[in-house]
Amino acid sequence: MSAIKEFFKKKKSEIKFRTAGPGHRLDQSGASSSGQNQPVTAQPTRQQFSEEARKAGAAALARVEQKQQNTNWSSQATKAQARKEIELENARAKEAPAPKTNIVIEDACPTLTVSGVYFNCPLIGPEVLPRNEIKERIKEFLYEQVEQERGLTACLIIHTVNENKEKVRIGIETLARYLTNILDNPTEDKYRKIRINNKVFQERIINLEGAFDFLKAAGFNRQLDGEEEYFVFEETLLEDIDNLQMLKEALLSAEPILPTLDRNLKVLKPSEGASPIKLPNAFFNLTAEELKREQEAKSENVELLTQLRTKAMRERDGKREIHMYKYTLVRIRLPNGIIMQANDLRLSAFCSGERLKSVDFAAKPFSHRRYRWSPNLSYFG
Repeated sequence: MSAIKEFFKKKKSEIKFRTAGPGHRLDQSGASSSGQNQPVTAQPTRQQFSEEARKAGAAALARVEQKQQNTNWSSQATKAQARKEIELENARAKEAPAPKTNIVIEDACPTLTVSGVYFNCPLIGPEVLPRNEIKERIKEFLYEQVEQERGLTACLIIHTVNENKEKVRIGIETLARYLTNILDNPTEDKYRKIRINNKVFQERIINLEGAFDFLKAAGFNRQLDGEEEYFVFEETLLEDIDNLQMLKEALLSAEPILPTLDRNLKVLKPSEGASPIKLPNAFFNLTAEELKREQEAKSENVELLTQLRTKAMRERDGKREIHMYKYTLVRIRLPNGIIMQANDLRLSAFCSGERLKSVDFAAKPFSHRRYRWSPNLSYFG
């Protein structure tokens, strides 16, 4: 940059020297006056050269500055294109009309291989119901047990009934902290009162189903003090401090009561087994948590698209992608043509995450027929 500036400075000096007029010797008299009286005719040319030199210098400086910029245009263009595609996709999703909900009764449809996906829960009885109905039945069963065993039942309600697992985790930590404060500081009055309008209580506990029953079982009673409502722990219950410790451990160690997939075991003749497999929509419906995981995976994939990665990195990410399926229908063909599963039955539904040993029980009823279960010889229709 400095060399170019010196070059143009030198050029300007040469132009100024050439337009200064005729030369003269210093020892000649009158040279100064004769030089002053002679008109200068090259002034316009001097202005013209100066202007052209200025423009040329500015253009050269601009080119040099442009070359000195070190911007990764490829990376910026990739990110800009990815953001543009995301914005277009979001705009199309907003403009698209909401899909209409069509209620289809599938139980009586003769064309489906199975009538639906059903669940049961050994804890509540032999009922076999769709997922939503069995979850509602589990909830009813738990609330029926509240009067008999409020504390432990409240722990199960908190873990089972509330859908948002992150809120459940935070709520459990908060309830455990309430009990820990009393266990560590039994003589402190401030730990025995919980203000209901407290911000933490409103955000973490107020909407947590089963939390009020848990506090009541721990010894907290709802009281009005002036204009504020509190959960107050009775001082007389400090003698039974083991109950608080037991409830705290139960709350932290409890697990949700989950419905079990019903196997829906059947037997079909060879002619019936040859019909094409048609499954109900319940086999493919996703829960809210599964949709959330899908959205998070999609967002992560979009973020990866905005990054410049090597071929090895892309191949490594591709190997981590696993296709997940909710349920599976397993068919086993016997030598006599009958297609069977488990207890002399043919068709069974399995969760896709189950291990092979869950399918192994299908071969046990066949032992008296001298059939041997081999995963490599299974027939999947």
